[in-house]
Amino acid sequence: MPVTGPDLRRNPQLYQLYSVLFSLMCWLPVFAIYIAGRVGLEGLLLLESLYYISVVIMEVPSGYLSDRLGRRPVLLISTAGFSLAALLFMLGDSIAAFAIAQVLTAIGYSFNSGSDVSIHYDSLQQLGEQERFGALEAVAERNRFMAGGLASLAGGLVGVLDLRLAYLLTALANIANLFVVLRMREPAQSKERESFRQSLQYCIGRLRIPSMAWLAGFFVLMTVLNHIPYEFYQPWLHLLAVDGLYPERFTPLASGLLMGSAMLVGSWFAANSIRLRDRTGIAAALLIACAMQCLVIGVMGLWLHVAIIGVILLRSVPRGIMMPAFNAAVAPQLDQQHRATYLSVMSLGGRLAFSLTLFGLSFAVGEAQDWPSLSRLLLIGAAIGVSGLVVLLATASRARLQDPGATLRRRSRSCVD
Repeated sequence: MPVTGPDLRRNPQLYQLYSVLFSLMCWLPVFAIYIAGRVGLEGLLLLESLYYISVVIMEVPSGYLSDRLGRRPVLLISTAGFSLAALLFMLGDSIAAFAIAQVLTAIGYSFNSGSDVSIHYDSLQQLGEQERFGALEAVAERNRFMAGGLASLAGGLVGVLDLRLAYLLTALANIANLFVVLRMREPAQSKERESFRQSLQYCIGRLRIPSMAWLAGFFVLMTVLNHIPYEFYQPWLHLLAVDGLYPERFTPLASGLLMGSAMLVGSWFAANSIRLRDRTGIAAALLIACAMQCLVIGVMGLWLHVAIIGVILLRSVPRGIMMPAFNAAVAPQLDQQHRATYLSVMSLGGRLAFSLTLFGLSFAVGEAQDWPSLSRLLLIGAAIGVSGLVVLLATASRARLQDPGATLRRRSRSCVD
């Protein structure tokens, strides 16, 4: 029976605000420059590996805790982790302090993963408004991109003055988000309780459904492809600076401008993602997103030229197209007591795939940090993407994806007739 209490009814609005504050990660355009400047490139790589290991360890257990203990406590842990991490990055000056901050950052991301979407869907479902989920997720994704874009611009701007200021802004945003989560109300939880092993068995069982298996494969591939431009665009910009396009000390600002602008472009596509899905069908919309990211990576790998910045501005568009449609396709097919666990498993699969990709690419790095080395890495990434796209294209018809857009198109034709 739908829950109509005023406390629960505030959750969808609070979720939108939570999404905005969560996305104010002002440190993103400067983190590589900041950490490498204090502990060196080797220290940066060690800290990044520690982060990925920590996420792998905590990703699925955090989803299980969300399904067992509730969404709100897990989201509180996430926002507290981000707040402490940003403060420690700002105040620390040793690899030990940064290592603790990386673990706290991993807590922030892993405990948010799956729980945010789950509290949104659970709240709407218990309000009897789950049919609004896809459209509201599109709004949330648009807001995430806009907030992330503005945060990147702000982080790059203050980074010219002092890189630590970007972490200060991030800490303030996450402290504010703690109060947002405290105002949320926990949706009613299922009384059924399963062990961690039983929950994993359920998640694996879902993958026997052709549509869920196809969507899982798509999500893992896109996690890899979406991360490649993000990981390599800062070195790409640095090489432009070395070529004399702008003074190297303005690299943080250039990075923030590019990241922020890309997110603002992506926000428009996120806002219209469900409309695109309804017009083309879910499979076509997701494949378009995959093909576009392959194109962005390939073009980055072929040319080091200021004109390519226009292509890099499209790097957030694929994620804007895919996430609302993906969440709307997956969430209704999951039981409430397994939803966060399943979404965490998907996130873990994507992160593991990207970690393995980075490990493989490390063997293709040349001795010098120059354009031939970077170009080779990007072109290998594009080849991985194209190969995955071919597999998705070949299997899409057999996946039998449930297509809300097809129903809409049939209704439109019947109205015309």
